[in-house]
Amino acid sequence: MNAPQVTAAQEWKSGWPMIVAAMLGMSFYSIITYTLGTFIEPLEDEFGWSRAQISGGLTIFTLTATIGGPLIGAVIDRVGTRRVAIPGIALHALAFAAFGFANGSIFQWLLLWSVMALVALATKGLIWSAAVSSVFNVSRSLALAVMLSGTALGQASPILANWLIEDYGWRTAYFGLGLGWGGLAFLVILFFFFDSRDRHRKSGAPAKQAAVLPGLTGAEAWRDSRIWRIAIANVIMTFIGGGIAVHLVPILTETGASRSTAVAIAATGGIASIAGKLLAGVVLDRVQSSLIPFASFALLAVGYFLLLNWFDSNLALTLGVLTIGFGGGAGFQITTYLVSRYGGLKNFGKIYGAISSAIMLGTSLGPLASGLLFDITGSYELLLMAGIPLVLVSATMFLGLGPYPDFAEDEKARE
Repeated sequence: MNAPQVTAAQEWKSGWPMIVAAMLGMSFYSIITYTLGTFIEPLEDEFGWSRAQISGGLTIFTLTATIGGPLIGAVIDRVGTRRVAIPGIALHALAFAAFGFANGSIFQWLLLWSVMALVALATKGLIWSAAVSSVFNVSRSLALAVMLSGTALGQASPILANWLIEDYGWRTAYFGLGLGWGGLAFLVILFFFFDSRDRHRKSGAPAKQAAVLPGLTGAEAWRDSRIWRIAIANVIMTFIGGGIAVHLVPILTETGASRSTAVAIAATGGIASIAGKLLAGVVLDRVQSSLIPFASFALLAVGYFLLLNWFDSNLALTLGVLTIGFGGGAGFQITTYLVSRYGGLKNFGKIYGAISSAIMLGTSLGPLASGLLFDITGSYELLLMAGIPLVLVSATMFLGLGPYPDFAEDEKARE
C-alpha cells in the first residue's frame, strides 16, 4: 500500500524545529575550520610556530573524519542520529574549549586536535544530513539547504573570534566559542533534534526498517560511476577550497588589507553561502539539470581570480569572497542532495559517509598544502592560480549525470 502523500508545507510544519537544531549543530562543527585563520597570527606571535605547524592540527582533524566517516555512517544507519548527536555535541564543545589551554608544545597542540577529531566524528555533517533526509522528501533540497546554512553561520564566526581575541585574548576566545556556541547547540539539539526513527520511537510504533527506505546497497554504490564522479569532484574542490577557507584572512591581509578589514570581508562569504544554499535548494526541488552543479563549482574559479587582487581593490576582494561563498554554499548543498537522490536512503549513512570521507580527504590536505606553499614562496598567489583550473575540472564531473533513479519503482519491479 502506498504511503499517504505529504505536502512540503506539512513537512515543514512538523520538521522545522529539527532543522533549526541540525543547523546549529552544523554551524558548530564548521567553526573550527573557519576560525583557525583568525587564530593563526596570535598563535604564531605567542609560540613562534609556523603556519604549516598550526594548520597541521586541522590535517589531523580532517584525516580522522576521512577515516571515520564510513564508520559513523554505519552507526547512524543502525541506531539513528539522535543517539549519536547528543553526546557528540557535548564532548565536541568541551574539546573546542580545551584549545584555550595550549601551552606552546607542538605535541600538546596536536594532541588537542586528536581529541577534537575523535569526538567531532559524532557531529559531522553526515549526522545532520541523514536526519533531514529521513524527515523531508518533497522539500528535501530546500530543507538540506536551510540545515547546511549552519556552515554559513560558522563562516561568520571569525568576527566573534576576532572580537574575543582583541578584547580578551585568544585563550578566552577558545573558551567562549566552545562553551558558548557549543553549549547553545547542545541545548537546542537535546530538546528538538528528532529524526524519522526517533519519531517512530516516540509514537510507540516500531522503528522503520531499512527496506522501507529505498536506495542502493553499499556494493551497488561502489560500482555506480555517478557516485564516484560526485566524490572526485568534491575531493578536487575541497583540496583547494579547504586551504583557501582556512587561510582566507591571511590571504586578504597579504593584499594590504588590515586585519579587521580582512575579517570583515571574509565574513561576507557566510551571507553569500546562505544565499547559494537556499537558491540551490529551491531550484533543485523543482528542476533537475547538471548545469546547476556545474555552474556552482565553476563560480569558484571566478572568486579565486578576484582574490589575486589584480584590480587592487577591496571591492574586488569582497566580490571574490562573495562569489566563493555563493558557489561553495550552493555546491555543498547540491552534493548532499545529489547523494540522497542518486544513492537513495537505504544506506545513506554508509554512502554519504564514504563521500564525506572523500571530501574530508581534500579538506585535510588542502590547508596543510596551503601553509607549506606560503612557507616556501612567502605568498598565496600560487595557491590561487592553481585553484582556477582545478575547480573547473571538478565542475565538469557533474555534466551528464542523468536522471535520478526511481528506487521505489525498482523495488516494486523486483517484488
